[in-house]
Amino acid sequence: MQKDTEEFLRNIRELRGKINDVKQQISTITKNDQLKTINGVSLLDVKNIGLLQYITNLAFLIHIKLDGKPLSEHSVVMNLVELRVVLEKIKPIEQKLKYQIDKLIRTAKFGENTETERATAKAAMIDPLSFKPNPDNFVAGTEESKNDVTDDSQGVYKAPKLAPVHFEEDKGNLSKREKERARALVRASKSRLMKDIITEYDDRPEEVAIIGASQESIAQLDDKDKQKIAERERYEEENFMRLVLPKKELKRMKASTVRELENEFENLNDFSNLANIHEDIRPSDVNVLARRKRRDKMANDEEMDEDADELTQQSRRKMENNKRHELFDGLLTDPNKIKKRRTKFETLKRRMKRQKR
Repeated sequence: MQKDTEEFLRNIRELRGKINDVKQQISTITKNDQLKTINGVSLLDVKNIGLLQYITNLAFLIHIKLDGKPLSEHSVVMNLVELRVVLEKIKPIEQKLKYQIDKLIRTAKFGENTETERATAKAAMIDPLSFKPNPDNFVAGTEESKNDVTDDSQGVYKAPKLAPVHFEEDKGNLSKREKERARALVRASKSRLMKDIITEYDDRPEEVAIIGASQESIAQLDDKDKQKIAERERYEEENFMRLVLPKKELKRMKASTVRELENEFENLNDFSNLANIHEDIRPSDVNVLARRKRRDKMANDEEMDEDADELTQQSRRKMENNKRHELFDGLLTDPNKIKKRRTKFETLKRRMKRQKR
C-alpha cells in the first residue's frame, strides 16, 4: 500500500509539471493570435474536441470512484463509451487525409516559397481532391525519352523497355502435370516388364498363378469378385474340398486367361513406361555403351567389306573360267540360258538376313 501511494504521488507531481508546460504553450499561442482554425481541417477540430471531452469525463469518473459513489446514478460511463466510439471511427478517416494534413503542416512549417505552392494551397481550400499526387510535377524526361519522341515522330517503332518478371505457372496446370506423372508412375509399376524385374531381383517370395487365373488377372477384377475368390479359397482350405464352379464362372475365368495371354504378347515391347529408368543412367555408363556399340558396328562393317571383296574375287574367277570354256569349245552360249549373277548389294543384303536368323 505504501508503494502504491508513493507511485501515485510521483505521478501527480509529473502531471502537474506537464499541465504547467501546456498552460505556457497555450498562453503563447493565444498572445500571438494563432488559435484560428477556420481555414484548417475540420476533422482535426472534431478529434481535438472529442479527445478533450473524453479526458474530462474520465477525470470525472475517477472523482466519483474516489468519493465512493455508485456509477449507476451518473451517465458518465455512457458518455465515455460514445466518445470512444467517435474517436475509433475518426482513425480511418484521418489515415485517408494523411497526405493532405502532411502537406498543410509542411507548408505552414517551411512557408510558401513559390507561386505554384500558393496556388496549390489556395485550390486545396476549395477542392480537397487537389491534394492527390500530380504526375506533371515529376522530374523532366531525360535525353533518351526525347530521342524516343523524335523516333516516334519519324515513324520508327521502338520496343518498350519492360522489367523482367518471373512467370508463375497456373496452379491448375501444375496439378494436372502432377496427376499425369502419378498416373505414369502407376502404369510403370503395373507393367509386365517391371514386374519381371522385381521378381528377378527382389528378395520377397515370388508370386505364382492360382487356379484358373494369375495374380495380374485378379488385380484387374473388382473388389466384389476378389472377395468371392477369397471366400471360396477360405472354404476350400477349411473343408479340404474343391467347389464346383458354375459354367458362367468358368467361362469368365477362361476369358481372363485368354486376355492375360494376349497381354503377354502386347507387353513384349513395353518400354515406354520405363523411360525414366533410362534417364537415371550415369553419363559415363552411357558413353561406355555407345563406344561399345560403335566398336561392334565398325567390326561388323569391316567383316562385311572383306566378305564382299572375297565374293567379287570369286565371281571374277568364275567369269574367267566360263569364258575360257566357251573359247575352248568354240561355241556361243545362249544369252537367255545364262543365269543372272547377283550384284554386290544383293549379296550383302542376303548375308545380313542370314545373320539376323
